[in-house]
This record gives sequence, structure tokens and C-alpha cells, in this order.
Amino acid sequence: MIMFIPTSALAVMKTVITAVFVCVLLTLAACSRITPENYAKLEAGMTREEVYRLLGKPDDVSGSGIGQLTLTTETWTGPKHIVRVTFAGDKVTLKRIQPRQE
Repeated sequence: MIMFIPTSALAVMKTVITAVFVCVLLTLAACSRITPENYAKLEAGMTREEVYRLLGKPDDVSGSGIGQLTLTTETWTGPKHIVRVTFAGDKVTLKRIQPRQE
């Protein structure tokens, strides 16, 4: 017995499978960026965009200000490490790495 699946159903199924595959790849790529090797490449004075190219977008952002000085700390959580980078304006001023506690 041969089963006939309408073309529109095949297109939807193909789209869903492709979307899931892309999400899995993006998740794996993001996790693999949070490493001691990439942390070592971070330098004071780097721009936020340079950091994003190296680590991807952060998982968390928090900010504080004193007068006209605004500091933003952005956090990346990887499978084994947590990286925190503090920016003054758009420039790296401080970086920290720690093992992830399970």
C-alpha cells in the first residue's frame, strides 16, 4: 500500500525539520565558544562587537551607574565555564572566568 502525502504537508515537515536542525547547530556553536582559549583572547579596550564576534551574544546583561559612568556586565554561560565581561561605554574594562558549578 502506497501512502500519498500532500505536497503542502511535505513542505511543512521539511521546514520544521530544517528549523530544528538549525536551532541545534546554533546552540552547539554558542556553547562551544565559551572556553578558556577564547577567554584568553579578550583584551581590555576591545569593543562590544569584537567580544560578540568571539563569544556570541551574552546570556545575561546587568548594568550600574555612578554619576555619568555606566558599567555593564555581560555574562556568557558555557557547558564548563562562565565568562563575565564588564564594559565602560563600549569598551572592555574587566574580564572574569570561573568553572561552572553543576
